[in-house]
Amino acid sequence: MSHDEPLLEQLPPEKLLDTANFRVITPAIPMMEAIETVEQYLEHERANRNRAGIIRRLTDRIDAIYEETGERPSETGSKPESTPELGQTPPVEPMTSTTTMTDTLSVWTPSRGLLDLVHDHEPGGLAGPSMPLAWEEL
Repeated sequence: MSHDEPLLEQLPPEKLLDTANFRVITPAIPMMEAIETVEQYLEHERANRNRAGIIRRLTDRIDAIYEETGERPSETGSKPESTPELGQTPPVEPMTSTTTMTDTLSVWTPSRGLLDLVHDHEPGGLAGPSMPLAWEEL
């Protein structure tokens, strides 16, 4: 966590996450290099503002750190899924009596890009805040 100490000193979770401006928060998240640091910010966000967009970005950062280090989260307790060999068919879960093919086809899930667009824009709309940023928000 030594690389994150300057970030924690200059922008502790209380200072960084207490702003309503996503343009101040989002660039700081990729600067976090340790999972412990990101978890501190995640815990503060969940306890105080609980904004889905910020929580998603923090959890995505945790996933990215795991990918960068080649580690897997230990708390899941599940082993990684194996990929089927070439020519083998992956196992298919049987459909239950309450699920029909039309039920699974009619479910719509918004794209990641659409969710990002919705979460990135505050109530002020696409133009952003109408007031200039205060120094403490920078």
